[in-house]
Amino acid sequence: MLANYLPQWLRADIERRSLVRGERQLVRGHARRRRRAERSTRIWVGVAVVAPTIAVVEGSWGWLVVAAGALARAGLAWHQAQSAASSSPVVLPLPTAPLPSRVRLYGSAAADPLQRGEAAIPALIAIMRASPPGPAAEAVRAAMASAAEVVDSLRHRAQHVLACESAARAVADAGRRSEIISTVSELVSAMNAAVQALDAMLAAATDLLASTVSTVPTPVQLDGLDRQTATLRAFAEGLRDLRR
Repeated sequence: MLANYLPQWLRADIERRSLVRGERQLVRGHARRRRRAERSTRIWVGVAVVAPTIAVVEGSWGWLVVAAGALARAGLAWHQAQSAASSSPVVLPLPTAPLPSRVRLYGSAAADPLQRGEAAIPALIAIMRASPPGPAAEAVRAAMASAAEVVDSLRHRAQHVLACESAARAVADAGRRSEIISTVSELVSAMNAAVQALDAMLAAATDLLASTVSTVPTPVQLDGLDRQTATLRAFAEGLRDLRR
């Protein structure tokens, strides 16, 4: 299979783009169905209003049957529109921050931790879709929300690393350059720590998935994923506070 020969970062990027495209199609499809139902309601209401007038003018009471049928169809279309309005599609929690250019990331110290973080999102979605409905799937979904926040923070942090690396190349003074490189190391260290938390959470999620194949997940396994999710949430909050 061709995907097996692609670099890891490219496979993760393809999966990310596919996920984003699928979520957009889901939202657009739901909005399109709602607009169609609303338009159908207006059309059938119009027919129901006009038909009695035609019946009186032409003296053909068959139009009253048409009006009754149109009124029933309008009620059905209105019910569909209300259902579409009240039930929004279940959208996966995905990262929303802009992703740095792959060209700029080439050779950057931020590339590896960012790529590892990006790869965690498709992996979590695969685990969630493979999990049967119930506490396990809900726990993985909660973990996904925290993971998306962490990846957003990783993207912001990668932008900072890229800016510092650009500054280091522009600074001529060796001492100043050394200070900037030290800042880069601190930023990348924080990114690696966040990625390690993602790895631990993924390990807990896969352990939970394995338990759902033949048995109901135990409270210990659910608590394990909850603990890793809480740790991940703490990393996300810490990284978010540093951006302020």
